[in-house]
Amino acid sequence: MRPLATAILCLTVPSICFRYVRCHEEGESPETLLRRATAQWQSDGRRRNWDPWLELADMLVNQFAESENRLEVIGGIEESILTIERHIFNGHDHSDTERDQALSKLYEAYGKTLSWLSPKDCIQLALDPHTLLIGAESIDKTQDQPASNALCLENAENSLRNAVSLDASNAQASKLLDSLTEISGSGHKRKPKEFVAELFDSFADSFDEKLGQLQYNVPQLVGHAATTMMDEQNSGKQYTAALDAGCGTGLVGRYLRPLVSDALIGVDVSQKMLEIAANCTRLIGCGADVTMRNGVPEDDDDARPLYDKLLSLDLDDMTLDNTLRTMPNNLPGFDLIVAADVLVYFGSLEHILATFASLSTPGSHLIFSCERATREEAPQGWRLMTSGRFAHTKEHVVAMATRAGYDLAFYQDIVPRMEKGEEVKGSLYGFVLRQSHDEL
Repeated sequence: MRPLATAILCLTVPSICFRYVRCHEEGESPETLLRRATAQWQSDGRRRNWDPWLELADMLVNQFAESENRLEVIGGIEESILTIERHIFNGHDHSDTERDQALSKLYEAYGKTLSWLSPKDCIQLALDPHTLLIGAESIDKTQDQPASNALCLENAENSLRNAVSLDASNAQASKLLDSLTEISGSGHKRKPKEFVAELFDSFADSFDEKLGQLQYNVPQLVGHAATTMMDEQNSGKQYTAALDAGCGTGLVGRYLRPLVSDALIGVDVSQKMLEIAANCTRLIGCGADVTMRNGVPEDDDDARPLYDKLLSLDLDDMTLDNTLRTMPNNLPGFDLIVAADVLVYFGSLEHILATFASLSTPGSHLIFSCERATREEAPQGWRLMTSGRFAHTKEHVVAMATRAGYDLAFYQDIVPRMEKGEEVKGSLYGFVLRQSHDEL
């Protein structure tokens, strides 16, 4: 920081000045600052003090401007965000305005620093295996990459939207977001903070247990809907090929397996969750009652994997070549696709529903859940909620599905989970893909 700026800071905000000058003079690393903030935060016991995170966000942004190793500072911001997100996920999801303000400030810091990165530094950050950048996995690490900051700018927008959704009074985040979106002309596409693979990986081992505590019942609802559609639309004939889109640890696969005669494929962005799903057999794991046969397979069929194939992919990147055609079955497409509690991480559903249609055979079935919004709550058809998920109106869902070539077969209001002691409003949809586009 320049001497004049430091003097002004010290005259106007002495406490921040003291902390900044101390860290600047002692050359404290982002890791040291993060450890100290964490220790101060944890020292207050059950009544958390969120001030250390607010202060840390300011210090890391200031340090970024002065540092020769900007990527180290961004790493500190990412770890700070993960620390609080893990805290929330591990059962501390009650309403807490001060916590949300602190997390908003960190997301603002992340958005700011990403938007300030040079093209060269952006590519370097994308090559870091621990980065939270969405889309970094598409960077070919075996070849030299042309300098570009497009990926960082896109993630900066997503992070700033996180900041605004957490704290609507965060004027700085809102102002920077407006300037970035004006430049790019973009609309909100995806919700990053629960769609980042590393974050899901961090929760993989305790994921099923946490969902149980939330009275999560979407897998059962989707499984029942698939059975009903098979009986009513297919006269009880099993599906040939099914796709569990966003399969996670495999909870839905347990209900789909008896309905599928040939290929059951699971796709998810989290490698660690896929590893858990890979341990499931026709009898054990993925929500099975392990006491059913004392947990001991009785024949070879029981010991077979629950899924025929598990693939680590972003749903937007799915094609027949990288999903069904990785199997030796030579099948033309999926006749069932399910997405259980997955589309809550998408804003507009236009692209993802078109992707599902491109993978499917005429007459195939599509079943998915959403969180529900009214037209008054979401005039554009979807809205980002403070939970970090999207809610969608029925009108938007049906319109986008119709555009993709689907007809609505059934609709049901559901309660997918409890959150903060209250029922979450949800919707369950079943669609049938038209036999041809001439039916539009």
